[in-house]
Amino acid sequence: MAEVAAAPARASKGTVVLAIGLPGSGKSSWFKRHDIRPLSSDLLRELLFDDAEEQRFQDLVFSNLRSMLKARLIARRPMSYVDATNLTPHDRQSWIKLAKDYGYDVQGVFFDVPLEVCLERHHRRNRVVSEDVMRKMAAKLKPPTFEEGFSKLTVVRVKQKEQE
Repeated sequence: MAEVAAAPARASKGTVVLAIGLPGSGKSSWFKRHDIRPLSSDLLRELLFDDAEEQRFQDLVFSNLRSMLKARLIARRPMSYVDATNLTPHDRQSWIKLAKDYGYDVQGVFFDVPLEVCLERHHRRNRVVSEDVMRKMAAKLKPPTFEEGFSKLTVVRVKQKEQE
């Protein structure tokens, strides 16, 4: 009977960072502030349909977004960022599995912003998700956990008195 040794831990090839938060929680602004160009569901909607608000083709948008991340992983890009709501462990699971399958660590940036703040910010934007849809999304939102496979979690909160 042959003995099988445990596979040695592989060095990570890089990191995939998932943004997690409601529309209006500050995900895209955070990326801009840090001079990061993420893979973005809104950008992809703009590229595919000439409209960042187009919501009819979610499966198409996210299958293309996953393909773009996979291409970055195959090309061994050291850092990749995904700007999407990623509200539930189920939503995040395919991203985490894809990254880990290619030998990447996965980090989460959780935008822990009250719904009322998101609604108020969202009303100031051109793109507006209805309040009803925002409330349904807020009800689905589950904070990320290390058990999901994240190696690091960063929480972003609003300052008490928001200066605009």
